[in-house]
Amino acid sequence: MGQQQKIFIFSDIDDTLIQTTRKTNLDKKTNIWVVGVDKKPISHIYEGVEKLVRTTMKSQDISIIPTTARTIESYKRTSLYSDISLRENIEFVILNFGGVVLINNEIDKNWENIIQTKYQNLNLQLDKVFNDINSMLEDKFSNYKLKIRLLENFYVDILNKYHRDNDNLTKQIYQIIEDYISDEYYIYTNGSSFAILPNFLNKKFAVEYIMKKENPILTIGAGDNQNDLDFMFETDFLLIPNGSYNAKILSQNR
Repeated sequence: MGQQQKIFIFSDIDDTLIQTTRKTNLDKKTNIWVVGVDKKPISHIYEGVEKLVRTTMKSQDISIIPTTARTIESYKRTSLYSDISLRENIEFVILNFGGVVLINNEIDKNWENIIQTKYQNLNLQLDKVFNDINSMLEDKFSNYKLKIRLLENFYVDILNKYHRDNDNLTKQIYQIIEDYISDEYYIYTNGSSFAILPNFLNKKFAVEYIMKKENPILTIGAGDNQNDLDFMFETDFLLIPNGSYNAKILSQNR
């Protein structure tokens, strides 16, 4: 039987538990939480949030489950993995928008098989989406240094790092993607950057999978982005960071 007496907290990482250096208020006490591939700090956690995470993880009755778009490689560069005292207290992790589930830091093969079967059944294969989108965007926006990647064969990522404030560019990129993709896919928006994902690649399905498997007594979902609401609404309670997109939408509807 599953851990029926546990409380599960499914939490997004970026802009929920941590902030990139660019978004961090360095007037507050912070600690480095993520490093880049060059080992240089790129994201921070506020001291109070870190205390909450570490204190909660010591409880035998509460399980924090990182629920993130991050790949395995980028997750391993966070303190949730690199700090052994944290890693040993994390039983479940959801990565790649729900494409990967880790149990005790090992890939859940059953979930992996479910996901891979869905990829095989796509009419419009992901590698073709990548090749087509890469060609279209490179031809039109070659001067903007867009970074277009097929991330671990899970989704297509379009990173607009150098022209975040160019709203016209952002709108043009979105329109090209929207005009191209079939109804098997959807667009994930993160500011001026985008991801193209098959409809089954959504954090909520991995959350449902773990909840059904473990039958927790109570569930909480935490996230900053509109897309996080999909998995958050599967839980009993929602936690929304103040100042986040989700918080702004709620405040507008008051």
